[in-house]
Amino acid sequence: MKLFKKATLVLGSALTLAAVGVLTQTTTVQAQEGTITFINHKTDWEGNGKWDEYIAEFNELYPDVEVKIETITDYAGQIKTRMNTEQYGDVLMLPADINPEDFHYFFESLGEKEALSDTYLGLNDRSFDGVQYGIPTQLNATGMVVNRKVFEDAGITEFPKTTEEFIEALKTIKENNPEVTPLYTNYAAGWTLSNWDFARSGVSGNPDFTNEMTTDTAPFEDGKTMNEIYRLLYDVANQGLIEADPTTTDWEQSKVDLANGKIGIMVLGSWAVPQVQDANPENAEHIAFFPFPMTAEDGNQYLAVGGDYNLAINVHSENKEAARAFLDWLIQDSNYAEENGGISPVIGAEMPASLASAEESGVILLEENPAEPGKEALFSQINDYSQLGVGSTDNEKQRIIDAAIGNTSETFEDMMAEFNERWAEAIEANQ
Repeated sequence: MKLFKKATLVLGSALTLAAVGVLTQTTTVQAQEGTITFINHKTDWEGNGKWDEYIAEFNELYPDVEVKIETITDYAGQIKTRMNTEQYGDVLMLPADINPEDFHYFFESLGEKEALSDTYLGLNDRSFDGVQYGIPTQLNATGMVVNRKVFEDAGITEFPKTTEEFIEALKTIKENNPEVTPLYTNYAAGWTLSNWDFARSGVSGNPDFTNEMTTDTAPFEDGKTMNEIYRLLYDVANQGLIEADPTTTDWEQSKVDLANGKIGIMVLGSWAVPQVQDANPENAEHIAFFPFPMTAEDGNQYLAVGGDYNLAINVHSENKEAARAFLDWLIQDSNYAEENGGISPVIGAEMPASLASAEESGVILLEENPAEPGKEALFSQINDYSQLGVGSTDNEKQRIIDAAIGNTSETFEDMMAEFNERWAEAIEANQ
């Protein structure tokens, strides 16, 4: 019996992919000329020549626009340093932890959110006061990238739907082959741990989950979604179902090991599926994507869907028209989203193959609702004040792992109590 039959994905009301027209280019092809720099994080595409292919295709439409590609390995860290000057390219990936009220200092307005929402999904995160400053390159589902053969070899024919079943499955994998790491945390990479936070709306099945966190003074309380997510991270580490020494993990090697069956699962976005498949194309069919092993109160399983890096234009750019032409082309006309295992932000686009392996019963894709007008920055402000780094930094997730494997003497309960205190203080400070 083959594991995890292909499924038709049921789309939640928050993510309706109805066909509509594509946004008209803001400027004509003939009007574009000049040189622009596109700064991004796709170092692999610079190395394999993919960016060269894309720019050549773009230049078929815009022959008088020269696009210089600059890739940065530690993009999130280095681009913010560059933004202390005016020299951060013309088009760039908008960093995830810029406060929305500060967008206008750094980025050109791309138009009114209401108008753009007729064409694009995933606009909530990079808008402020009705103005859009970024458009996602793709939407990703957050869940688990799985080597199905590892499960099949251990005799597991259905992906778990509860945390109890999940932990038992990981134990079975380890017993079947001690050389396999059931779940790889990628602790040392750091940023990878944020995916545990990104799963929160999918685990809860609540499109208003993040908005409601801004008024919940105890979101890490026992029985609540954030507690359940962190408890699973703690338990798999505590029971020896992760890598032997998390502090020495290797992100690039982990993709190879997952492709080759040395790892069973990594918690990541759907964007990671093609990267893992490319690590060993001969095993590509073994790599699939599934939701967290948790079922919402309504009995459904959900995959949280959110924007990947958004494309933005430097407010100081001297070639904004050319920059906008490239931004529009990359989102609307190129195969960027598809080739990176994501959902195109353009309404009406087809679902990617990376999501085709969800449960046969159907999984609902859930995009969170936007914050109320005037409160777009509230979650970020509370999150920053608390320094818990929900979806933005890795320190507290690493702390949970350290406690679980005995590197510290902290208990899970004490950490969650402290998290609640810090969150409550942050809410009070930002009222």
